[in-house]
Amino acid sequence: MKQLVISGKSIASHVRTLCLTAAIIGLSGQGALAASGPAPAPAPKAPHHGPAVGGEFIPASSTEASADLRADQQFRTLFQSWKKMDGVQKGVIAIPSVQPVEKLQFTSNFGIRSDPFRGTAAMHAGVDIPGPVGTPIYATADGIVDHAGWQGGYGNLVEINHGKGIATRYGHLSKVLVADGARVTRGQLIALMGSTGRSTGSHLHYEVRMDGHAVNPVPFLTTGDYLMASQDHSIHQIPVSTDGPAAQD
Repeated sequence: MKQLVISGKSIASHVRTLCLTAAIIGLSGQGALAASGPAPAPAPKAPHHGPAVGGEFIPASSTEASADLRADQQFRTLFQSWKKMDGVQKGVIAIPSVQPVEKLQFTSNFGIRSDPFRGTAAMHAGVDIPGPVGTPIYATADGIVDHAGWQGGYGNLVEINHGKGIATRYGHLSKVLVADGARVTRGQLIALMGSTGRSTGSHLHYEVRMDGHAVNPVPFLTTGDYLMASQDHSIHQIPVSTDGPAAQD
């Protein structure tokens, strides 16, 4: 198939150059997962009456938070080119462009928020998608499983490497259905939803990362369900608990 070109360069080359530009803004200390080790016994959780939310604690003033936010701003300019490339040049890049769950809604968005356990401003590196324990979780693109098991505040986590510096993370799972090194396909069942780790209730913490930096997953979620969910401005002002257990940094 003849490649599309932009100013003499293929779309693949053009997008990869922009990806690298965004990535060199700053290095994230959380780009690679640390060794997980055996799963610790879950800590008791205080009663929580708000929406199900969670995620790693990343202080809003930290270098990692600043780098992720700057990388996300750069990333937004890439999205349309990525979508075109995914459709035109099959196999060049695996873009996580389908929903990880059948019914999509949000209890917490990407960006700076009030941490649900500490009550202080913190970076949320993904989106929180609520649902009952046992809700099926699907891979959003083809790839290879880099991690499947316990990972600190994420609880049970699956991380998939999609190539070209793109990865997705699926956290707080009740059950992991894939193993390290497994090859998965877009839409494949990989796990069941839960509330393990640093979580106030059953939900999926979903991240998209580019060269180690967290970027907003929302642009990828382009179905009608996403359009309805994204118009609900209340997701930016969700009350969160401030009396939960101490954070697991």
